[in-house]
Amino acid sequence: MSRTVPFWSVASLVSESAEPLEFQVSLEDIVSGVGRLVEGELSHYSAKGTPFSDGDILFGKLRPYLAKYWLADRVGTAGGDIHVYRPSEGVLPRFLSYVVGSRDFVKYAEAASKGTKMPRAEWIGLREFRVPDFDLNTQRAIADFLDHETSEIDAMIVKLDDLAEQLDSRKLSVIQRQTQFRTSGERWETVPTAHLFDSIGSGTTPKEREFYSDGEDGIAWVTSSELREKEILETNQRVTRAAVDSISSLRIHPSGSILIAMYGATIGRLGILKTDATLNQACCAFSSPRGINPTYFYYTLWGQRNDIIRQAVGGGQPNISQTILRRWRVPHPPVDAQMSIVAVLEETIGRIDAMLGKVADLKSLLVERRAALITDVVTGKKEVA
Repeated sequence: MSRTVPFWSVASLVSESAEPLEFQVSLEDIVSGVGRLVEGELSHYSAKGTPFSDGDILFGKLRPYLAKYWLADRVGTAGGDIHVYRPSEGVLPRFLSYVVGSRDFVKYAEAASKGTKMPRAEWIGLREFRVPDFDLNTQRAIADFLDHETSEIDAMIVKLDDLAEQLDSRKLSVIQRQTQFRTSGERWETVPTAHLFDSIGSGTTPKEREFYSDGEDGIAWVTSSELREKEILETNQRVTRAAVDSISSLRIHPSGSILIAMYGATIGRLGILKTDATLNQACCAFSSPRGINPTYFYYTLWGQRNDIIRQAVGGGQPNISQTILRRWRVPHPPVDAQMSIVAVLEETIGRIDAMLGKVADLKSLLVERRAALITDVVTGKKEVA
């Protein structure tokens, strides 16, 4: 077994703060478990961040994102929920990135996480993680071996991602065709959403700490990050009855309401309330329907989402206002036709989601295999030639 040294001796935590540079990386930009950034345009944020340079390693410190890491290949700033590790002298950045991406490091970070609502790993705990004390030549041999082996796994993961993207595109196409067109191919007539719901409204974020509840007696409070085209049965945070009574803009929306995110990284994401709940200001709820099936309406918004997002206004953080949403016109077939469309969509989407589930399972196995291989190699359990 190789001699080990504490993590703080092979890397330092970059602790300074800087104004956002042109290249910015947030947690949403890092792909979990594979050490790379997402394809396409990255999300942007306006707050200060941690500066990083070529050769630094970025690591998501929130517990749900502990498998997110990336070896920087340029200068930029990282979001507040990302640690930036700078390799010490005599430590190869590629080797250190594999240490951070190993299963042992992630598990150690998970165990060292503190907090209840959003646990996070802090440097004070991570700095004591034990790292094998390999010389530079051995580090290079390990990095070269893992570069080759993980590239093959990553190529398979990319193919699975492409397949998932194709299935998602197929799902969207089915939704658009079913909700917008008659069987004859003609479009359904459209109606403004304001004519279809007695209530279209949002919420707010209580500032006082005592307005939040850790108990079951609290009232569900939905944030836009929880909108993922799924039913919402419970939320990460709850507010007190006193908060609802004291804040006029914090109203309770009934189960069955359809939600849409109005701005931020989740703009256009949707959800269906399956419990009475309050919302933050980034969510809008449609409730008390008149002549429209809520599930059918949910699918029409899904099918029109890209068109709705294009109506967003604003600079750094485009916003879909409630005014835009109230005026937005949706296809409005007779209710019996809406019910038939929902039945067809539920069956078709169920089949597509089953295929997506199999793709996700295969990807999880590959990601786990990748992490296990990295762990065995960087710890010396598996020797490289």
